[in-house]
Amino acid sequence: MYLPTLFIAGAHGYIGGTVLTVLKRSQPSVLVRALVRNSAQANALSKFYGWTVTPVIGKLEDLEFLKHEASHADIVIQATGDNRDAVLALMEGVALNPKSKSDKTTERPIFIQISGASNVGHDVLGENSPRVWSDVDDWDDLLGLEETRISVGTDNAIRKLSSQKDIRSLTLAPPTILGRGLGAGKTETHQRTMYDMIVKNQAAFLGGKGTNAWSTISIQDLGRASVFLLEEAMKGDESRAQFGQDGYYFIEAFELSLADRAKACAERLYREGKILTPEVQLKTIREIETEFADFAGYLFGSSSRIKADKLRALGWEPKDLNWLRTVQEAPGYRC
Repeated sequence: MYLPTLFIAGAHGYIGGTVLTVLKRSQPSVLVRALVRNSAQANALSKFYGWTVTPVIGKLEDLEFLKHEASHADIVIQATGDNRDAVLALMEGVALNPKSKSDKTTERPIFIQISGASNVGHDVLGENSPRVWSDVDDWDDLLGLEETRISVGTDNAIRKLSSQKDIRSLTLAPPTILGRGLGAGKTETHQRTMYDMIVKNQAAFLGGKGTNAWSTISIQDLGRASVFLLEEAMKGDESRAQFGQDGYYFIEAFELSLADRAKACAERLYREGKILTPEVQLKTIREIETEFADFAGYLFGSSSRIKADKLRALGWEPKDLNWLRTVQEAPGYRC
């Protein structure tokens, strides 16, 4: 019996680990080779997943190694962020796979990049984006985004190489992600940094006018959405998934204002005795960057609003809609 094979970069991380766990639950027969940085990560993956996941110690900078691994896989998932050289090396490897030339669509390998929705973030920190971007209605504008925006250069490079090499590529763009990861390694993301800054400040706070909001999804729903789209792509001729130039998908569940999120964090931390007040302060972006770090202004002041119209048209729907539980996340670490 044919068993599909997968190579994944980022299996020990927050997003990659969750996607891999959800995939193994849905497709336990998939044989996986997972890139890790060291023996400690390798041991963690082996203990967590068992024999069907083989850790492979290597580096994202070793492009020939990545190309070789990708050339032997039916599915390649890149979940380490905006690492353009690694992305292109993996795609070159996919193109070298003999199955890439198969007349049978079901046999041709699939490449998945986990990107992000910061590409359509609002220019003014501390204010809400006036635009909600759709991956259907705003398609032409998405293709015309400046490459100075986060992830756009890599997203465009994927489209270009997919066209040149006829690669079945999918680019998934989630927004803010909340919740504890399901993988063997990292179960928290940079959102925990917000928690630490609130505790250090001894009060929750907002930046600028404090009107900014983000489209949001739980990490579990992100894993489910990724696997849903992969399984749709694996249907072959019956698949309704789009690839390459058109294979870009927003993923979101609901919109959450930073004001509501800050209030929920404040209530939890005050109840736990970790801050002095349940009230939410308002700081300027300059104050936040001076007191903490430059990127803190982005964490507390940015705004990105999207609609996953293409994914929902395929029949996907999120399950985790209780944002308060997800934000407060007791007994989890972060808010």
